[in-house]
Parts: sequence; C-alpha cells; structure tokens
Amino acid sequence: MEAIEFLADTLRQRGFEPQIVESAPGRANLITRLVTQAEPKCPPCLLYSHADVVPANPADWSSPPFQGEIKNGFVCGRGALDSKGLGVIFLQALSLLKQYTPPLNRDVILLIAADEEVCSRYGVAWLLDHHPELIQAEYVWDEGGVGLRQPGVPEQYLYQIAVAEKANLTVKLVAHGTPGHASIPRPDNPQDRLVQALTRVRWWSQPARLTEPVAEMLQTLAPSQSFPRSFLFANADKTLVWSILRNSLEKNPLFAPLLCNTISLTVLRGGQTSNVIPAHAEARLDVRLLPGENPELFLAALRSIIADPKVAVEVEEFPVIHSPSPANTDFFRALAQTLQAAGPPGMVIPYVTPGTTDSRFFRRVGMKAYGFMPMLLDTHELSRIHGLDERVSTANLRWGIRLVFEALQRLALKSEQVT
Repeated sequence: MEAIEFLADTLRQRGFEPQIVESAPGRANLITRLVTQAEPKCPPCLLYSHADVVPANPADWSSPPFQGEIKNGFVCGRGALDSKGLGVIFLQALSLLKQYTPPLNRDVILLIAADEEVCSRYGVAWLLDHHPELIQAEYVWDEGGVGLRQPGVPEQYLYQIAVAEKANLTVKLVAHGTPGHASIPRPDNPQDRLVQALTRVRWWSQPARLTEPVAEMLQTLAPSQSFPRSFLFANADKTLVWSILRNSLEKNPLFAPLLCNTISLTVLRGGQTSNVIPAHAEARLDVRLLPGENPELFLAALRSIIADPKVAVEVEEFPVIHSPSPANTDFFRALAQTLQAAGPPGMVIPYVTPGTTDSRFFRRVGMKAYGFMPMLLDTHELSRIHGLDERVSTANLRWGIRLVFEALQRLALKSEQVT
C-alpha cells in the first residue's frame, strides 16, 4: 500500500486521476488511464508492473536492499529490476505521452499491481475476477525478456520479446514414518524416505521437446547464423533436423531451459533436534512445464518415479492454462521497429520466458501479452533478479523511458502510418 500511495501521489502531481483498488488489508492495486480521444479507434494498451518484491536479507547485501541508494550510476535495491524499475519507466513514459504527444488512436492504461511474486491472488488474478472492466485491453506490456548483451560481442544485443512462458507447478513432497529415539535407527525414517525420493527425482531425465514458440525463435535467428546452423535453425521443426540440432541446443544456456520441463528443490524441512527421529519430513519442488504440457500427466509420472506410497505428492499451485501471444501483431511490430531504430545493433526475437509472469492471467482471458523489460543487460546483471545486490543503472532507466515512449507512439499512431 505504501508503494502504491507514493506512485498515486506522483501521478496526481502530473495531472492524472489514479484509482487505488484495495483487494485485501494493505494489498492495493493502482490503475490510471491516459485518455487520448473521446472515441478511440482502437482498444487500449496496458502497461503492467508489480509493486511487491521477494525478500532480501540486509546482511547479505553490500547496500541496504530497501533504501534505493544511488551509487556509481546504479539505483540499488530489491525490486530495481523486478519490477519497480519497470513501473517507474512506464509511469515516466506515460507522463511524457500526456505532455508531448498528439491525440493517439488508443487509450493507455497503467497498472501497478500487488502480489505478483505470490500467486497474484490479490493482484491481477483478483482484478480480472472482480474489476475486469478497469484493465480490459487489447495489448499488455509486461516483464519477461530483455535486451541481452551477447557474450564476446559487447555491442550486439538479442532483444527478447516474450510471447509465451513455461507454466509454474509447485509441488510438496511429504514423507511419513514412525518417530522415536535417534539411537535406535528405523527402516521407515521419513528423512531417509524423502532423501531417496529426491534422489530419484534428481536423476529423472526430462526429454527435450520443441515447442512452436521456440521453433519460431530459431527461425527468426536463422538468417544471423552461418551455415549449417542457419539451415538447421530455419528447419528446426522438421523431425530429422531436430534430431541433429537437439543436442547442441541442450548445451546452450539460452535454449536449454526452454526445451524441457525443469525441477528445482527449493525448500527442505524435517526434524527439530538431533536425537529424535521425526514423524514426517517435507520438501518443495519448483516445477516449470513447457507450454502445452499436461500437468496431470506430469504428476502421474512424478509419482511413478518416486514409487513410494509413504511419500505423498501434493500440489500447492496448479498452472494457469493459457495460449501464447502471436508475434504478427501491431504491438510486436511497433516494439520491434522501435528497438531496431533506437537501440544498439541487435536482433529482435519472439521469446519463451523460463519463469512465470502475470502475463498468464491476461492471456487466459484473451488479451495479447508481451514481456519485455526495456533495459540493456548482460547475464551477470540479469542474475541479480531474486539474487544479491539487485540494481538498475540510471542509463537503463533513461533508455527504457525513451523506448517505451517511442514504441507506444508508434503503436498508437499506426493508422496514420507514423514510423
């Protein structure tokens, strides 16, 4: 709520009339609209970011994570990249559109929501259930891809516009056994059962599969590759070509997580003291499923791999089923053209986000959502998301504001053939 009220005050100072919608005590969503014409020719475009962030332990950081310190040309703090920086970029670009741009052919909505990091039950999901009319749009601009500097080619960027994402499935494993004194080992120690189950899961091989969005990525990249990769990328959807290409892509850090389901052990709990065998132990798995994967079939296979009736497999969060957004839209073209005109040299590609964003909720109800953080990053800076010493450069903020302003101008003046 504090973040939302701060942004609302900033918008009021700039002539907007923001609306704060509280979904639960202390959980708020901010909505404001730039009205461009009495009767716009096209449906709105929605700029979306979230105000909540993941936790940060100050003892692990070199700067206070919640102070917003500006140091050596960087704004340092949790959320600088994910995704308060994006929200500030959108707010500034919207202000510039209000101040400098002639009447556009569509309204632009700014939404800063709660709860994206924890299921969105008080954010986008709640708004779509309770106030969908406030955020209905044709296009949604969300987080997802970035302008990623290519290793070994400092001035060459890969501009990743996310059109799809892997589905998030959160699973809890609970092993049960007989508690007792640790001096008498028991064959049904739940800790042992859980370790054995996790070992089976760890060595469970996930087959690689080529999805349509990844095939489109490869085909877009094909002209930039030398032969024979150019041919293989262009024809990746052919069975024989895929069998040749698959092994090399599985070793590529960009493509590897986009080719198969992934499983990460994130939480492990069991026992309270060293001389007591506990009655149960539990673990949580973060599972990311490829687009189109059936979660029920995956769970059935997981139970089969664990093969222990005393290890329960419980689902804490089911994926939101949705379809990818097409890459042949006015929004995608406007953003791609603006990147080519305003950004450093690079290639624009449709992208599949390995993580989960709120785009899944927008896509589920038929909106076309695209994920692109208008920032120029390398893999080291990108790794700070959810990690230590998260930061964003002031140069990136300036570049991002300009890019969003020009892309929206290009999109909203499309019918006037502005380029």
